Amino acid sequence: MKKTLLIALSLGVAVGAASTSALAVDPEMDRQQVLNFFTAKNPKIAHKEYINGAYIYDADKKAQWEAAEEFPPYLDDIDAGEAEWNKHQTIYEKCFGSDVSKVRVKYPYFDDAANKVVTLEGSINKCRTDAGLKAYKTGKGKLAQVSAYLGYNARGQIINVKIESEGARKAYEAGRAVFTQVRGQLGLSCAKCHAYNAGRKARSNIMSPFLGHPTHFPVYRAKSQSLHTLEGRYVGCMKNMRATPFKPQSAEFKNLEFFEAYVSNGLEINAPGYRE
Repeated sequence: MKKTLLIALSLGVAVGAASTSALAVDPEMDRQQVLNFFTAKNPKIAHKEYINGAYIYDADKKAQWEAAEEFPPYLDDIDAGEAEWNKHQTIYEKCFGSDVSKVRVKYPYFDDAANKVVTLEGSINKCRTDAGLKAYKTGKGKLAQVSAYLGYNARGQIINVKIESEGARKAYEAGRAVFTQVRGQLGLSCAKCHAYNAGRKARSNIMSPFLGHPTHFPVYRAKSQSLHTLEGRYVGCMKNMRATPFKPQSAEFKNLEFFEAYVSNGLEINAPGYRE
């Protein structure tokens, strides 16, 4: 019997590869079930608020976060990203166009010709290596800064990931499987923390909902005092599970980002963000 995402998330169980391959997943029905799940879980939280992560669950922490956002520590990173962009402006404009406000909203997307998901950070590095430049290190550093600069210029735009081919649907389904699969020594999954237990505490930290995750990355984390990409956060989460992370820009990570971005369709981009 096919398990829908709603049932899997509400029970905190994983959907294995066998259950998702037996019957094709309908991404839009899946997305609606995610919205219904979070609405039923927290009916007083409006859909648009999910761009604010875990702060939607705690008024005091939200007030502290809003105060931090008045003079956010990531401003220097945005400036550094802009300087890095301008340093190689001719190269970047050949890849992304001259309007920096129109770049971030295009990603991630499914490239039917290449039969794979394309991410912003992956495209930045490909642009560099195609031009003979060295790729940035993944997860943080200059790559996160350039991504933050593009995200900042895209604020207020709406995520609108499209699934218009069988290849894109399969990539979504594969990302969904990564999200729900139990892994690591602790027997955890992305779904157990960021769906079933979203809003609950793990030690002193409130676990964020996966709905809206892609809207505010890269994120400046007070804990490390540095900026991290969404993929960098995936790596950190898997290490916390005591699991071996996938390789940077692997199909698994790209499909996972594609899945999270699609279910977040209709939400505003508000990158970069600040988190504890």
